[in-house]
Amino acid sequence: MKDLRDIKYFLLDMDGTIYLDTTLFPGTLDFLETLKLQGKRAIYITNNSSKSVMDYVNKLKNLGISASPEDFSTSAQALVYMLDKTAPGAKIFLLGTPSLENYLEESGYTLVKEYTEDPEKRPDFVVLAFDTTLTYQKLTDGCHYIKDGVTYWATHPDAVCPYKEDFSLPDAGAFMELIKITTGKIPEFVAGKPNAHMINMFMERQGCTPSQIAVVGDRLNTDIMSAVNAGVTSVCVLSGETTKEMLSNSTVKPDYVLNSIKDLYEIIK
Repeated sequence: MKDLRDIKYFLLDMDGTIYLDTTLFPGTLDFLETLKLQGKRAIYITNNSSKSVMDYVNKLKNLGISASPEDFSTSAQALVYMLDKTAPGAKIFLLGTPSLENYLEESGYTLVKEYTEDPEKRPDFVVLAFDTTLTYQKLTDGCHYIKDGVTYWATHPDAVCPYKEDFSLPDAGAFMELIKITTGKIPEFVAGKPNAHMINMFMERQGCTPSQIAVVGDRLNTDIMSAVNAGVTSVCVLSGETTKEMLSNSTVKPDYVLNSIKDLYEIIK
C-alpha cells in the first residue's frame, strides 16, 4: 500500500467525509491546511449533478473552506469531458436541473426540451442526472426517446441522495430503475462513481499518475470502488454511510480504514 504521507492529491468525497449536511467534521480544516503547507492538493469529488461547481464552492465557503472551481471533479464535468471526446456539440434531452442545463449549454451543447419526431430536431443523447425538478412529462418524453433508440447516458448511479440523518431523497439510480422497467434499457455510459472517469479525467488534466492519488470517501460501492477501478489508493472513513459491519461483509476492501478525516490528518501532519 502507498504510504499516505507520500500522496500528493487527495480526492475527497464531501458529504459524510468532510461534513454532514451543514456541519463540518472535526479535523477537516486542520487536514486541508496541512495539505497546503506540504504543497499538496485537495480535490473535491461528487456524483451529485443537481448542483453546479459554484454551488459547491459557495457551500464550502460557508463552512469555512476556501476552494476554487479548479478544485472539483464532478460527475457533470466527467459527462461533458466524455461528450467532448465523442460527440462535441451534440443535441441532448436532459433529465436534469436548470443548473446542469446551463452547464451543458455553456459547454456548447444544444438542449431539446420536448418530444418530437422531426429528425432535424431530435436529440443525439438522453442524459439522466439527479433531477430535483423532474416532471412526469419530462420523464415520459425521455423514456419515449430511449425506447426509440436514442443513445442513453447518465451522470451517476446513486439510488439515493443523503438529505438528513434518517432520510434520503430518490436520486438518479432510482429513476434509472424506473426507466429500465419502462423501456428495458440501461445507460450505455455512466460518468460518476464507481466508474473511474472522474479520477481519470483529473489525472489526464493534471498530468499525474495513480501512485500520486488517494480517494477518501465513506461509501464502499461508489467512493472506494471508483478508486479500485482507477488503480489508486483508497481510504474509507467511518464517519458516513459505511459501518464496520458493512466492511466485514463487503467484497470491496479499501487500502485504509479510518474513523474520520481527523485520523487522516494525524497520519499526514
